[in-house]
Amino acid sequence: MDDFGILIIYAAIAAFSFFVAAPILLNAISTFGVQKQFADDMISKGIIKESAVKEIQPKKQIAGIIIAVIVLAALLFASFKIDFGYISMAVGLLVGALRFRHIVQFNNLTVKRFQSTYQGQYDTGKLNEYVKKTF
Repeated sequence: MDDFGILIIYAAIAAFSFFVAAPILLNAISTFGVQKQFADDMISKGIIKESAVKEIQPKKQIAGIIIAVIVLAALLFASFKIDFGYISMAVGLLVGALRFRHIVQFNNLTVKRFQSTYQGQYDTGKLNEYVKKTF
């Protein structure tokens, strides 16, 4: 019964790595990459004011980093607490990163995040026109 319990723990670590940790870590990376570039591009196109981006983007980045560090610390603690738990963690993170790689790519998800982050602070007509041209 001990072996089955350890198997369940390995599966839980892999599932947490895949479904929770990988998307959160990729999202934190995305706030400094694609989302920041997209916001800068929207400033240059006159869709949003620079002051709104300077006010909201750093808060979003800090929150993303704090959440990512907490999740990663919990995952590392659980993984290294048992023998070979780090293997389950690594497999879950690797497969999760491959599965959720669209988070760090420029796509419709970037636009949706922009809309939710800067809700009510951008020119909707210009943004819709940009989205029709780009996508």
